[in-house]
Amino acid sequence: MILATRIFYRRIHFLNRAGIPTEGPAILIANHPGSLMDAALMGLLINRPIHFFARGDIFRNRFIHRILNALHMHPIHHHQYNRSSLGVNDDSFEIALNLLKKGELVLFFPEGFSHVEYHLLPFKKGTFRLAFQALQKNQHTSLPIVPVGFHYSHPTALFSTVWVKAGAPVETTVFYSYYQANAAQAVRKLTDTAFDAIKELTIQVPASCATELFQLLSLLRTDSKYQMAEPEAQWQMEKSISRNFSAIHEMQLDTFRSYRHLIKQYQLKEEFLTASSLTAFNKYPVVYGILAVPGLLLHAPPLFLAKWIADTKVTRIDFYSWILVASAALLDLCWIILVFLAVTLGHSLFAAIIVFILSVLFGLMSWKCAPYLLKLKFQLELKKIPGSAFQQIRVMREELIASLKAFLS
Repeated sequence: MILATRIFYRRIHFLNRAGIPTEGPAILIANHPGSLMDAALMGLLINRPIHFFARGDIFRNRFIHRILNALHMHPIHHHQYNRSSLGVNDDSFEIALNLLKKGELVLFFPEGFSHVEYHLLPFKKGTFRLAFQALQKNQHTSLPIVPVGFHYSHPTALFSTVWVKAGAPVETTVFYSYYQANAAQAVRKLTDTAFDAIKELTIQVPASCATELFQLLSLLRTDSKYQMAEPEAQWQMEKSISRNFSAIHEMQLDTFRSYRHLIKQYQLKEEFLTASSLTAFNKYPVVYGILAVPGLLLHAPPLFLAKWIADTKVTRIDFYSWILVASAALLDLCWIILVFLAVTLGHSLFAAIIVFILSVLFGLMSWKCAPYLLKLKFQLELKKIPGSAFQQIRVMREELIASLKAFLS
């Protein structure tokens, strides 16, 4: 699963890693744009065991429940949708209290539900009530709540980028005297403090503006200055665009609408236009194709089956990447084992080992070649557009990028 995640995302940036405690109990809280992928990335990036608390409805199947428990995942329920679950969380909270008592890391998503829009849902108070209960029951001298922000460049695209940024810990003990005097008020204050901390670590605009911001950020990422910047600087640029979104929207509304109209008319994507300026990859397209073919032939059946499952069975965009990556990892592993057994029975163990090694090497080679072949495909798509229309699109695009860069200083 770790390898599959690394393959799916071209870049995974973990910013302010030092904000995560290396020892002792701590509660991590995060926004929730990627469903189970958020938890998987945290497990991948943090160099100590971490326990996750996720929506109880995904644990309904007994087999899935066992798998998730093996991955240190535990259920948490939301009462407004199921009044019968009011007492169920007692067991989950007891698990969390015991984990904290042992000095473990636990992760909660206080929004309660995953969603890809660029805004936070109101936080549930259960996590913060639990923090005070842990102080009271376990007598911790320190129990930091560490905010973490997830930001995906695209919710479903292969070879996309994800930024995971840790913030400054919020020390629960600072609020404990308030809790002893007025528990409800202290929980509310801690919840509000945590919400503000996550808000600073994430991209935020009104829900009605999310689609337009997504398109503007896609434009920004094609700029050479942006591409040469460090991951932290890239994140700050995107945060700056979101903060200045209203002014950018007002300044470039007409140009942006005309640009989007032409893009839609010719069924283009931003990556098509980015590829139009890349010439280095055009020099050896046949070589890239030849290098990619063996790995594609060896791994295509399980990977295409995984994509078919994600495309036809997933109805929510925030679940897509997780289902695709998990399905691809499991199916490819089963496929390789079947091929290994078939070659062993049909020829010899030595031949099977050679095939296994070659499948790994060719698979890696195909992965390295895939971005270049995709860019070549995008360039071929652009040739279908009339020259005058393409030139008009490029002029508008350059104008929009220039207006975005004006808000980055």
